[in-house]
Amino acid sequence: DDDDDDDDDDDDASEDDGVIPARRPAKRLRDVLKGFHFLLTKVDAKVAADLITSMGGKVEESVEEAHRLSIKGCDVLVIADRPRTTKKYMFSLARGLSPLKLGFLQECRRQRMLVDPSPFTIPFGVPLDQTKAVPLPSRWNSLVERNFLQPLAQRKRVLSGRTFAVSSVSPKASRQLKAIIQEAGAKVVVLEPSSSSSSSKQASPDAYYCVICNNADDAAKGSSSSSSKRKRTERVVFAWVVECLQTQKLVGFQTAHYDFTLIA
Repeated sequence: DDDDDDDDDDDDASEDDGVIPARRPAKRLRDVLKGFHFLLTKVDAKVAADLITSMGGKVEESVEEAHRLSIKGCDVLVIADRPRTTKKYMFSLARGLSPLKLGFLQECRRQRMLVDPSPFTIPFGVPLDQTKAVPLPSRWNSLVERNFLQPLAQRKRVLSGRTFAVSSVSPKASRQLKAIIQEAGAKVVVLEPSSSSSSSKQASPDAYYCVICNNADDAAKGSSSSSSKRKRTERVVFAWVVECLQTQKLVGFQTAHYDFTLIA
């Protein structure tokens, strides 16, 4: 899916692997989600926004803004209907958090408190081409069964410890890619669309794991760039990042990419 919405955490804040502490109903409804920020993808925006704002939460419009809040240590959650490949959905997986169904908000309002999110986590999807089954990732169960709402520590995230370059003719797409990849624990270098030997001084091809492009057109436009002459640097489209986040592991560049759908 294309995201049709307008679109370094502190490790210590993510180390609490405990169970959600006992909670009591809030005295005021507007305090239930106070301090929480939400991204919405493929859900009824008005219904979700009304629920969120009535409980004191805030709805953010873009992954870039959500990333800025994440850096500050704010709580950012994603509400979706089912497994998706939108950038907002990927933002959540990048942080090691399963997006939540709309029912999470409804139950929080019904009980007037922050409820256990586990029953509302969205399950791992299956590929459209089910003749090439993708096994349930070993890390997925721990991801969706976590009884808290904090992201994984940066060093535990799927792209941690690597540096990537992003390239797109669209500045907005570059910002989105950068935000998601950084949330996945990596460092990011943004390349100019017409990268050349002169502009490549901002980053040697040896300095990054691969170049990630927003789509096939972006990849084709930069494939003959002289910035890759010293060393052949793999150029991949965002679908590669999607699969890394869906499977919660670094996948090979030649691995087939799937559009995941809801498990039956």
